[in-house]
Amino acid sequence: MKSHEAEMKSEEGFSLVEVLLACTLLMVTLLSAALMALTAYSTLDRSGEATTVLALSQQRIEFLRNQSYTSGALSAGTTTETLVGTYAGYIRTTRIEDNVPRSGVKQVTVTVRTVSGATTRVVALIARKT
Repeated sequence: MKSHEAEMKSEEGFSLVEVLLACTLLMVTLLSAALMALTAYSTLDRSGEATTVLALSQQRIEFLRNQSYTSGALSAGTTTETLVGTYAGYIRTTRIEDNVPRSGVKQVTVTVRTVSGATTRVVALIARKT
């Protein structure tokens, strides 16, 4: 008789507490995985923006470096471009200062504002060729 009772106890299944505990553990695991996926997506999005900003800044600086030192493109002042196409929503501002930090050198500051509103500034010096 005892063996029959032991056999019945082993076939009873899970208690309500065990089921609730397993469901809670599963829910916490799934929520953690979802949060990790959201964090990864956000990080990927930010790194994509950072790469675009650096490419746009470098593109403008390289264009200016290929100009003659006395070219109108290298005249002192500030220009702002609202980009379109692939870069729609990005705003690139270029500021050129003569004789900074010394005579015969132009300081070029390129500031790019992303779609999300973050800004990045890159500074380069262009010297007169002797």
